[in-house]
Amino acid sequence: MSYEVKKAQKFNVIIAGIIGWAHDGFALVLVSLLANDLMAAYNVGKAELGFVMSAQYIMTVFGAAFFGFLADRFGRKNVLLISVLWDSIFTAISPLAPNFIIFAMLRMISGLGVSWGISFSLLSESFSPKKRGMAGGLVHATFVVGYIGAVITTMILKPMSIVLGSFVIYGWQLCFLSALFPVPFLIYLELTLSESQMWEKVKQETPEIERVRFTELLESRWLRYMILLTFLFWLSEFAYHVLADWAPTYFEYVFINQLQTTGGNVDSADTLALMVMLVIMIVAGFALFFTGWISDHIGRQNAFIGCSLIGIIGISIFIIGNFVTFDLIIIIPAVLILTSSFGVHGVFGIWSSETFPTRLRATATSIIFSLARALGLGAFIVGIISDSLTPSVSEFIDPIGWARALAFGMSLSIIAYILMIFVPKLIPETKGIDISKIAD
Repeated sequence: MSYEVKKAQKFNVIIAGIIGWAHDGFALVLVSLLANDLMAAYNVGKAELGFVMSAQYIMTVFGAAFFGFLADRFGRKNVLLISVLWDSIFTAISPLAPNFIIFAMLRMISGLGVSWGISFSLLSESFSPKKRGMAGGLVHATFVVGYIGAVITTMILKPMSIVLGSFVIYGWQLCFLSALFPVPFLIYLELTLSESQMWEKVKQETPEIERVRFTELLESRWLRYMILLTFLFWLSEFAYHVLADWAPTYFEYVFINQLQTTGGNVDSADTLALMVMLVIMIVAGFALFFTGWISDHIGRQNAFIGCSLIGIIGISIFIIGNFVTFDLIIIIPAVLILTSSFGVHGVFGIWSSETFPTRLRATATSIIFSLARALGLGAFIVGIISDSLTPSVSEFIDPIGWARALAFGMSLSIIAYILMIFVPKLIPETKGIDISKIAD
């Protein structure tokens, strides 16, 4: 870079990325953690709720295109803060919906507030090539912080309720209302965060940046990168959502069976499931940071491929643990290995933001990731498969049958992991690149 970014700015950039990405993890996972409560409250099944899980990601495509375009035209800082505020507000009011259709609409509207591509563009423009992967892995790992925060919030608030005369706010509704937590941080960042120097330099040298159009991304060179990166990230997003979105519900059934076998209290199955999710997300956090860090040394391609191989090993053991036998001694290690493979996500933001020039970076990176998430449809597919395979008796009579119905759909991730070994080789390696010199 031709300028030096001050440590205070780097710190605030990290904070901005953490708040945006942690809130993303917090808000989006609430539907998964509260699946049984939502299905009971709105009288819907897994297919309908799985649609909401996936639909909230579909809407991120439109939000990514809109906010990413604004960030490339008007700057990173304010657009980033507005996008996080948007998501916070619509997530908080979604549990007040009087019926399932309005709830689904509010979840989809909240998905428009996409900060991912903007925060990673700002991050890439603020850190040197030697530390860019580490910084990106750190920020991406805080998605896990949001997830863990959602789990802890659910454990604390779910049993509660607030009675206001004839009006009752239930615990699952309080969980959604807590999504307003970024507001104090956004005020702090508005006062302390500076605009990207690289973006300001490009705007000063090329005033036509204000006339950036989406059609520029359809030029042959950029279109090829857009397609390849979107496909690769889609594979990893599909694998993640097929496995993770229904994981809390899956573990509830697993622990119902375990507690019935050992004579324990089955009412504690959901708490045990949340505790397992906490452990899983802690492992995922380390995996995300480590993969981002190691990619600075071995390259983006090799880091991605290594995690994909780990995923193949994990899902193979998971299939054995569910369908050859049904034993926690096999299932838990399989899930932890699979969780380590989620480290591929730690390379996403940096790899894509290192591919495009400054004037297109936020738009391209936002659209790529949001398209990948939106088209994953993992939760929806698993919900449909599970509904078709779920035993006709209750989960308390046949918990293994209910768990296996979900596990069958979750096992589809093996297809994605296999493809994820080969596709990275089609995408240019960007380790150590000076992104300020990417030619238009």
